[in-house]
Amino acid sequence: MKKIVFSLLVLLVMPLMVSAASVDVPSADMSLNIPDEWYVFTRENIENNPDLDELDLTYEFMNELMNENDMYVDAFDDEEEFIVSVVDVEDVGNLNDYFDSEIEDLALEIQSIAGADSYELYENDYKFIYLEYMDAGYYIINYYTIIADRAYTFTIQKETEFTSAEKDSYKTIIDSVNFDNYVGVDNSKETLVVAIGLGLVVALGVAAVIIAKVKGKNEVKESKKNV
Repeated sequence: MKKIVFSLLVLLVMPLMVSAASVDVPSADMSLNIPDEWYVFTRENIENNPDLDELDLTYEFMNELMNENDMYVDAFDDEEEFIVSVVDVEDVGNLNDYFDSEIEDLALEIQSIAGADSYELYENDYKFIYLEYMDAGYYIINYYTIIADRAYTFTIQKETEFTSAEKDSYKTIIDSVNFDNYVGVDNSKETLVVAIGLGLVVALGVAAVIIAKVKGKNEVKESKKNV
């Protein structure tokens, strides 16, 4: 009986499992797992990428989009998009170097700029500032962290409200992130300098621009589906 029950549980769980591919992004000093069925573009793979042809997009368009908006990863399916933006900051180290109480002022500043109602601190091997808000008609989730003087913005956006299952799947992606440039906590850091805030504000400021570009890509995909 136990074996039968276990088999039934496996059958129930299997449809919820989504296979993921490991994506290495040397230019961003990181790797992460992204669902297999998503289109995935990085600064390393956009040249001569057949997926761009499939979407009627060009290398020049994607290269300009990434460079102008500090993007290193753009992954999406028909409903959701996952973006990684990175900007350099000075004399900061890692977000892990600071106590939660020291991160609070920065988190509140970012919350205010984004127009979010609240923020959370999320921690796995690294510390992240987590936000949910709306911009230009899109529901947006942001995870922010700083590793080795680089500020990382992980953005997930879609036109409809996020479900609990989707939020869990995004958290799985974040949990898969490995930073090649992280060497551990630096206890010599005493204050969370304003430079961190400046770096993260850059990522927030380009969100609306990216969303506009994404809408165009989604329209291309939708037109292809209807052919």
